[in-house]
Amino acid sequence: MAVLVTGGAGFIGAEVVRELVARGEEPVHVTSHSGAVHRLADVADQIELHALDLADGAQITALIEQVRPRAIYHFGAILSAPGEADHQACIQTNAYGTHTLLEVSRLNGVQQVIFASSLGTFAGTDMPRDVITDQTAQHPDIVYGATKVFGELLGRYYRRAHGLDFRGIRYPAIVGPGITTWSTAQYTSWAIEKSAQGEPFTIWAPEDYAITLLYYKEAGRAAVELAAAPAEAIKTVNYVIGGVAPTPNAGQIAELVRAKVPGAQIDFVPHPTLGHLFSNGSPRVEDSCARAEWGWSPQFDYPAMIDDMLVELGAGQ
Repeated sequence: MAVLVTGGAGFIGAEVVRELVARGEEPVHVTSHSGAVHRLADVADQIELHALDLADGAQITALIEQVRPRAIYHFGAILSAPGEADHQACIQTNAYGTHTLLEVSRLNGVQQVIFASSLGTFAGTDMPRDVITDQTAQHPDIVYGATKVFGELLGRYYRRAHGLDFRGIRYPAIVGPGITTWSTAQYTSWAIEKSAQGEPFTIWAPEDYAITLLYYKEAGRAAVELAAAPAEAIKTVNYVIGGVAPTPNAGQIAELVRAKVPGAQIDFVPHPTLGHLFSNGSPRVEDSCARAEWGWSPQFDYPAMIDDMLVELGAGQ
């Protein structure tokens, strides 16, 4: 039976698609709202591509009725910075779109939905400063985080009330090439990419600031591994996951990039308006439930991320 990946041409979604293709899943159907599918160039002949606006319930219904997928990896969404710029569009796409997808899945025999959530569900003024676990209260004060909490909770309802095998991952900051959308954590990727391109780069976070990181290839692998886990093992349903610990702080990131990229020019200038976010610190992620229930085990530490990104960018050995 078919598998459908919404947002499958996006940053993490493309890695989910690539992982599914590598594991022999077929056919793999992929949706893209923007139409930019360069991330899938190497597997373009092994997927079926569809245009989809997740803010349009009729389009969601028509596509699921056409494809009749066994499973859906729901990675399409408006992200945090665009969501703050247009909260109505974020709610329509992320909340109403997810509701429609779950309901149409129920009506059309979809067996499983894997949901891409985020540590943004904890991004509020009372976010803990020490550690985030699967039991940490979610009080986001950004609309993106609110819509993701909605998706998580609605998925739990459909799991209990309708037997839909819903499972979710709360992703941390993702490191990888080709990111175009700004966020507070994007210096972790751009420090590598800009340096590889011979450009100077300014980090806007304090040198002692650290944030949980995960490599983009592992983000795709995590979703497919979660989907493959035995049903009886899934107890927590929505999982936080982290990368290899300890996470380097911004100053250590600069040092590591300079060591890997000779001549890299990286300096620090505090962001003019986001000092309050950095002053609160960044809690570590305690992901023991994911490790125990479905075997999550990250492999890339930050030096390995640099090495692999340099290869992907054509700047490594």
